[in-house]
Parts: sequence; structure tokens; C-alpha cells
Amino acid sequence: MSWIPPDLSQACAVYTNVTTCAPSTFLFLQLVTNLFGQSLDGHSDFPNFFDHELNGGFSNSFFTGEKSHEAGEEYDFIVIGAGSAGCVVANRLSEIHGWKVLLLEAGDEEPIVADVPAFAPMLQASSIDWGYSTQPSHKSCLARDDGRCTWARGKVMGGSSTINYMIYIRGHPKDYDEWEEMGNHGWSFADVLPYFIKSEDNRNPEKIEQYYHGVGGYQTVEIFPYQDINTIALLDAYLELGLDKLDQNSDKLIGTSLLQHTARDGKRLSTNVAFIRPIRYKRNNLVVRTNSHVTRILIDEKNKAAYGVEYLRHGKMVKVLAKKEVIVSAGSINSPVILMLSGIGPADHLQQHGIKVLKDSAVGFNLQDHTTIDGVVMQLTNYTATTVSDENREQDTYKWKQTHKGPLASTGPLQTNAFVQTKYEKSYDRPDIQYSWDAINVANFYTDPILTYNTAVLPLSYYDGMMIRPILLNPESRGRVLLNDTDPVFGEPLIYANTFTEEIDLLRMVDGIKQSLNMERTKTFQHLGIRLNQTPLPACQHLHFGSDEYWACICMAYTTTIFHPVGTCKMGPKHDRAAVVDPELKVYGIHNLRVIDSSIFPKIMRGNTNAPTIMVAEKGSDFIKETWMHKKNGEDTESGNFFSSFNVNDDFFNKFK
Repeated sequence: MSWIPPDLSQACAVYTNVTTCAPSTFLFLQLVTNLFGQSLDGHSDFPNFFDHELNGGFSNSFFTGEKSHEAGEEYDFIVIGAGSAGCVVANRLSEIHGWKVLLLEAGDEEPIVADVPAFAPMLQASSIDWGYSTQPSHKSCLARDDGRCTWARGKVMGGSSTINYMIYIRGHPKDYDEWEEMGNHGWSFADVLPYFIKSEDNRNPEKIEQYYHGVGGYQTVEIFPYQDINTIALLDAYLELGLDKLDQNSDKLIGTSLLQHTARDGKRLSTNVAFIRPIRYKRNNLVVRTNSHVTRILIDEKNKAAYGVEYLRHGKMVKVLAKKEVIVSAGSINSPVILMLSGIGPADHLQQHGIKVLKDSAVGFNLQDHTTIDGVVMQLTNYTATTVSDENREQDTYKWKQTHKGPLASTGPLQTNAFVQTKYEKSYDRPDIQYSWDAINVANFYTDPILTYNTAVLPLSYYDGMMIRPILLNPESRGRVLLNDTDPVFGEPLIYANTFTEEIDLLRMVDGIKQSLNMERTKTFQHLGIRLNQTPLPACQHLHFGSDEYWACICMAYTTTIFHPVGTCKMGPKHDRAAVVDPELKVYGIHNLRVIDSSIFPKIMRGNTNAPTIMVAEKGSDFIKETWMHKKNGEDTESGNFFSSFNVNDDFFNKFK
């Protein structure tokens, strides 16, 4: 594969003073593409590949890392989506040598460019992003193009763990206790902590409370090897304001920390690199197939049992069969789409699209996200600004390529984290606002904030301003995902985020903004000359800068997100009419079908969602093993499957070959 960077030509078509539209930006993207645009997967970097796949000969599959195949193949398990959850599930199920596992990914192989932490901005809107946007709303994204906010989702091996900002935060323990209180037995913090620990390989034992952490797991987490002067200043300022420095993956969140990330030795460690790459050509029972867009799950209408998957690959529709289970791990946008295309979802919506209803279910509802904003900017002096010449930026790029060190081995000020409470939070120990600090070019932003957002592709390491991002952790607003009206199969899903439809969400954000401004008053900021830029933004310049009304306008006009959609296939007890899956992640009303990803979260946690998604995949994999390996009701089900109870023989499978 060859990675294609974001296309800036349309955004930069009109002459502009925004430097991200300068020729040097296009030249830099070309350099990055040439150096890092290819993928390691499927190449000779993996010597076991020769023994396992080629047996002395070369074929097209060598260059793609995939096996040739025929329609009608049979597997024990089919996993849809090789993202934060799917890679984990495929790894854990293929641990059982007698089980044959197929992992399907709609996107391509993971490119080397994703390894570079500071390059995270240029991954969004590139060839490995689904490129989704929300539907227009009267309360959010008002200043964005067409009133729509972009929602980046990874279309690549590793999914969104390949394009995110790598932050490893689990949420508050009471978030999971709350899940159990909602009727999800076995999902308390005490129940899920072992699964966080299981996958983790923590590289900073001196910085953590070791009771809550693990070593030796597949997923390495670490503090980046590089911090600039502003990153350290942010920590100092938080401490000056009275926040405690904590391990924010323990039992306390309110405070500050230098974040750990899903990285290893200055490189991103997506779930693809962590869980799939080490085993991909070593386990004969695991087949990974990229560029495979699933169109529906095959479900026997009479017995209401999933028995396979249909997908489009290289222009050819292929059917594959699952003897035991189909696992949907396509994420909170695509998992509900796949279920609905398969006849599982709101009956009225499916009927509108001519889809036969197999199970009337609340699929696509309960959408939640962590909203943030553009618009609160701290300006730096020449003393702390980290901007460099084009030549120095190129030198740093080659330095990272050779050593994985230097400014590109981190995400700039985004490494610093804080959790706080607003005056609206009722719990005594859970935060409702998180603060991230994003690197920006101040002149660009105030020249054209929307164009600056649309062309933000340069490394996070170089900046002369910092955007304070208050993040709403426990939104009351709920959205919905619907099928595309024109093309429900391949068209972009309709995402109704409904951000700020509940007034309390807007009130919390405004209070979070006002609290963040206290940073300017610290001795640390004053000593370094870091100050609030008080230039009103165009959409809100009719209001008095700094007033509650102004900040509320900023929230609704310059809405954005840190890309944490969850909840659209809600987990819940049988009596919960909004629940799509049960506490063992089985889809209600359909046998042999589970959803294992962030879409099952009944309520979003107060922290970043990637680590919890990995945890759900670890726990969900054990549910599957318990179902098919352990004795239940005196019967050993390890070698059996659902179809045996209906006397389904080989002829049943043969007719689909």
C-alpha cells in the first residue's frame, strides 16, 4: 500500500496567508510520503512470512501480506474490523490452536507514517480515515463548513488506534461500577481491572501505582521520551493551582499528570502493531484480510443464527462462513451500520430502506462523545515558542527515522493532562472536565480559524501558541447513527451528534473554560510570558470577549471533538429496551453474534476511550472462550457449535460455497 496524505488543494485553492497552505507544507507532506508512506506488513521484514506463506516462491499475496482465497471458506470465528478491539479479539481467539479465525478490515495496511507520534494530525483526512462528518445541528458546529463537524475514524489495520493521539487513560473506577449498577453484572471496576492489567506492558514503573498496572502484556504504554519547555511549564502551573500530581490510571483522577501513551520507544503502538503484527505470520489459524468492506452478516432467518459474513473486496462480493460466531468490532459508527444492514435495528428505519427486520432493536441510539472546542488560545513568547525553519523540521524528520528520538517522538503540550470538577458536578471525586493543550500557530488561527482547522497537518512539535481544550466528560446529550438515505450500504452514515442539546452540557463547558483561564495567573505562566489571546473569533465578535455569552457562542460555533464516539450498541440487561447486547456482549435475539467494541459502552467513561476499548476486547474474548471451551450444563461445547442443535450438516454450508 501507499499512504496518501490529506488533500489540501481544495481548502487552499484561494490565496491565503495561512502558512499551512504554503508550498513548504506540500513539499513536507511529499517528503513524509516518500520516507514513511509504505507499510511494513506483508514485506520481508517478517522472516517467518517466507516459511509460512511462500514456501520458496513469490506471489501477489507476498506484497499484500494476505492469502489467496475462495468464496465459501469456513472459519470458526469471523471478526469484523481490525481496530482497537478487533485486533485484540483476533489475537486472543487464535491462541486456541484448533480455532480458525478470520479478521476482516475495510481499510489498508498500517503505514509507517503512523509510527511518528508528532505526525498524528496528518493522519486525519488522509487515505486511512473514513472521513465522516456529523449532520448539521442548531446548537453545535455552527461555524464549521456546512455546519458539520468532522469525525475522524481509522480505516486501516489498527483502526482509530492508528490515527489517534495515543493517550492511555482508563476513566474513573466508579464509571465501571455505574455500568454494573445499570444491570451489567460482571462489569464493576473490580471485574474489569484484571483485563486492563492483562494487556498492559507498562514501561514507567517509577511513575505509577503498580497495583493498578501490568507488565509483559502486548500493549506497551509509556511516557514519551521527549518533553519541551511548555509541557513542563503546564505541569508546574497545574501544581501551582493546587492540583495533585497523580497516576491517573489508579483510583483517583482529579489532578494532573504527564500522560502515558500507547507507544514504545518513541513510536506509536497501535493495536495492530501490538496484537497482530507479532503473530500474523506465526499462527497458521489466523487469516487477516484487508480492503474487505463488510456489507452484511449472514443470518439464518428461521433459526435467527449468524452463520457468516458477506463483504466486498477488489470489486468482488465474497461470502465466508462462521461455524461458531461472528464478532462485530467495527466501532461505534460502523458496527451499528453493519447490524442494521443485516436486519438488526429499529424496525421503522430498516423498513424505510427495504431491509427485512430480523430483530427490532435500538441499534444506533445512545450515541455519546467527548466534545471539546477551538477558541481558547494562549500565546507564547519567542522564549518558549518551538517553531523552527523548514530545514530544521526536515532534519528532525530524518533524526526520528534514524533514532526515534527528538521533538517528533512526542505530541508536544498534549502530553500534559488535568481533570477537574465544575460547579455543576455532584459527585465528590469524579471530574466532569478534562484539559488538553494543543499546539497551534497563532497567526494562522486568527487569520482564518476554520481554514486553519481544515489544514492542520504539520507536526505537533512546532508551535507559538497553545489551544486550551476543555473536554466534556459526562455529556447528558445523546445522539444517533442512521443509514445513509441514498446509499445505505456504501454511503456515509448519518451521524446526529446532538451536541449541547442538553443545556447542562453547555454550562459545564463554559465553567470549564473559565477555570482554565486561571493558568494565566500562575507565576509559571507570568514568568514565561504565556498570556491569553483576547482577539474575538469571527462568529462571536458581536459579544463581549470573556463573558459567559461569548464562551457559550464559542462552544456552539467552534465545536469539535477528541473523537470518542461510544454507546450505539448499548450493553444492558434484558429488561432494558435500549440494550442491543447483553452483559456477555451477545446480540439480543440473534444466536452466534456478538458486538465487542466501544459501541457497547452503556455510558461513556470520564477519560479517553482507547484503553477501555482494549479492555472490553480482552474481556469479550474470555466470554467467547468460556462459551465454547468450558462445560455448560454438563456438556462440553469446545468442539460443538450452534448449528448442531438444528441438525445442520455439511450440506448447509456447501450450498453457500
